[in-house]
Amino acid sequence: MLKRKVESLLQVWKGSNKALLIDGARQVGKTYSLRKFAEANFSSFIYLNFFENKNAVKVMSQAVDTRDFLLRLSTLIDRPLIKGETVIFLDEIQELARHYDIVTTSKFLVEQGDYRYIFSGSMLGVELTDVKSWPVGYLMEATMFPLDFEEFLWANNVNRELIDRARECFKTKKPLDDFIHEKFMRLFQNYLLVGGMPDAVKSFVDAGDFNQVAVAHRAIQNYNRKDIAKYAADNEKLRIKQIFDIIPEELNSKSKRFQIKDIEGLKRGNNINVSFKWLESAGVAISVYNTTEPLIPMQINRERTTLKLFMEDVGLLTHELLTPNLKTALMSGEFDVNEGAICENFVAQQLKTHGFDKQFYFNSKKIGEVDFLVEYENCVLPIEVKSGDAFKRHAALDNLMNVSNYALDEAYIFCPSNVECDGCYTYFPLYMAEFLQKGDRYLLGNQ
Repeated sequence: MLKRKVESLLQVWKGSNKALLIDGARQVGKTYSLRKFAEANFSSFIYLNFFENKNAVKVMSQAVDTRDFLLRLSTLIDRPLIKGETVIFLDEIQELARHYDIVTTSKFLVEQGDYRYIFSGSMLGVELTDVKSWPVGYLMEATMFPLDFEEFLWANNVNRELIDRARECFKTKKPLDDFIHEKFMRLFQNYLLVGGMPDAVKSFVDAGDFNQVAVAHRAIQNYNRKDIAKYAADNEKLRIKQIFDIIPEELNSKSKRFQIKDIEGLKRGNNINVSFKWLESAGVAISVYNTTEPLIPMQINRERTTLKLFMEDVGLLTHELLTPNLKTALMSGEFDVNEGAICENFVAQQLKTHGFDKQFYFNSKKIGEVDFLVEYENCVLPIEVKSGDAFKRHAALDNLMNVSNYALDEAYIFCPSNVECDGCYTYFPLYMAEFLQKGDRYLLGNQ
């Protein structure tokens, strides 16, 4: 049984009178977490999956009002709706939303107040483009992601006092006890191979067999490719699939930047932003755009076709990128593989999970390239990711920090070493990217 951080939001939602909407990529654990919570906390629970039950889409899409909606629902379930007690979980609602205005109906269902409602879906960012305009006063919403590194530690029965000690060292910028640091580095190497998709984590925890982990990864990637074929617009399907398939190859290149020329039949003048946006909205990729000025707001200086495209989960990247022998080398700490791209993907994933929805990098001929820039505590925070021993060599970062007009006060370097401060630089172990958070994302949003 995997414990997830979303449970804190579910407890808050239970005490409210609102509906709950959870979106996220396929196979990140939405259905399991929501079903487990509803079954444990409500005496009456109704579950309907619109992806599995195609007839349900046909029946429910013809509802004319909330009374008719609930009447039709009663024909599809095998237990009674009990006023004041029943929670109704409608899963994969993107299937219904293609034919029916579930957004408007949700407001009136909540106003009616007879039952509690949970909505969830895997492609809401693509199929339900107005998901963020759901009625704020009636809805609590959040996005689920693969397990972050801390959830992975929980799954591996790591003592929470050790995690708290590491978090405190991150906050105070003091070295962590060596024995804890070494333990976390070993688990970090495992996380790079397993990632945070629940099926993969469960396979690793239950059997410790990377072959079974690979089976889980292969199935998830097949789901992702099928979703592209099903949900992408006809004139975009081929291009989106091409982009998705070459993400590992692009990250493994020297620049790690996405090259437009590598997409078959595409010229530089073509508008490719739609394809990038689709993959990000579907939750299967993380876009990190170049910004020409490290000044808030960095979004206004974003270059729209100059970007790095990371995978939603670092375990899926290593599955696509590494042979079994290279996976063994990575697990044993041999860094002959291109671990830089893998570690950058880890950092991008942790940042995305922890509230940094907009990530940037900086690149110019005069200064060089800095891996990440994020807006943190009302300042621009430069971040470098170093996988090797030469982590104190960062010429581009030095150049950037020396530009007086940018007024950058500090920078973080995530590397294989323990915590160390050196002027405006703080060196953190790679796994401590977990602790760089922009608030509690599961207690943000519409509450």
